[in-house]
Amino acid sequence: MHNDLKFTAHAPVRRTALASAVGLLLVLSAQGAQAKALDAGFVIDKDNYESIKNDTFEDKTIASMVPEKLEWMIKNHNLTIKLAHSKKIEMDPKYVEATKSGAKDVKFNPADRTISGWKAGMPFPPETIKLDDPHAGDKVIWNLRAATYGATMDLRDIAWVFLDAKKGYERVQAFQSRRYYMEGRLDGGPVSVGDGDVSQKTYFVAHYPQDIRGLGTFSQRYNQADSKKPDDSYAYLKSVRRTRRLSGGAWMDPIGGTDQLYDDWDIWDAWPTKYVENKLIEKRWVLAIAHSPDMSVDTAQPWTDPQKRFPRINMAEPPFSNPAKDIGWEPREVYVVEGTPPPEHPYSKKVAYIEVDFPRPYLGYALDRKGEFWKMFIFQNRPDVGDDGYKAVMPVIGHIIDVKRGHATNWSSNMKSNPKGVKETDVSLNILEEVATGAGR
Repeated sequence: MHNDLKFTAHAPVRRTALASAVGLLLVLSAQGAQAKALDAGFVIDKDNYESIKNDTFEDKTIASMVPEKLEWMIKNHNLTIKLAHSKKIEMDPKYVEATKSGAKDVKFNPADRTISGWKAGMPFPPETIKLDDPHAGDKVIWNLRAATYGATMDLRDIAWVFLDAKKGYERVQAFQSRRYYMEGRLDGGPVSVGDGDVSQKTYFVAHYPQDIRGLGTFSQRYNQADSKKPDDSYAYLKSVRRTRRLSGGAWMDPIGGTDQLYDDWDIWDAWPTKYVENKLIEKRWVLAIAHSPDMSVDTAQPWTDPQKRFPRINMAEPPFSNPAKDIGWEPREVYVVEGTPPPEHPYSKKVAYIEVDFPRPYLGYALDRKGEFWKMFIFQNRPDVGDDGYKAVMPVIGHIIDVKRGHATNWSSNMKSNPKGVKETDVSLNILEEVATGAGR
């Protein structure tokens, strides 16, 4: 009797649970029937996103590869994403070997978040970065800011295009620029030249249009041990043919009149120690531009036809600042790092999506001091082979989009690694003055 009563009492519950399970299976089955695998070449836009977000590409759902802010850009900023199959990217064998042989000597110093023992390659290989490590965010950024592009970056043909979200093209500013790495060089072995405490040197000199021709800047960044030391930064003033030193906070200032801070160069240009804290939020897959077409700036086209001169920017339709529609976006596995800048910084947070296999940022965004979405960073990248055969992955186009102001400044460059014949003395304050004086004529 007791067993009969027990069975009778629970029978309705079991029937209800069974019915719920069957119902859930039917719902899941219906969803599965509706979802489909998308083909390469399919274009995601604001009109179809909701209907295809549960569809898959390379066995991953679209929704799982579109972070919140990228979804916002699709729905509110007319961003389109053309799907492309992911392709493996090989880093240079010298870089790979330097990572393997040198990583064991690298030490992270929790007290001041600096590193020691690094010579070349990636300081912290992916297998050593753990999600539960409170310093993992710092380590990812150290990987990013260590020399990965080779010995020298030639930012050839670099230009910033100013774009209004309603009116379109406004103007363009073109520069000559180089960055020379004093550490981690692989063009003859890791070296540290000079007095040994300088990590890299960079100059920018404007050459178009005429009203800014000859203006320039030079900066010198100190190495990992002195990473909290302010950069040495100088500006060349063509009106008086003199250089003047800038404040140590110049890394937080805008580049000229652009929407991009010096800190936004390469999405995240500062040493991790410049930030109060850096958290590794997660590891995930995103859609990103890793194989931008070879020509970023068509120098054969006139300045008066910016759409043709800068063909990888969609200036044909509002809001005029997105990647061109024919650019392929592919699945890439990334670290998501959230940085908290110092109080004097314009941003309250910066988030970057950085490749796991090698340090290359694809996407990012910044919040203003109120915690509101302010800027979106979409960078186009491509593998490159330097003049000496060195293989690197280079940023070639940066979309810096101020979503609050309805404005953007997009830079484009036919960037190259390791241009032939560049010496340490070719990137210096004296050279800034020589180049700027020559450009100003």
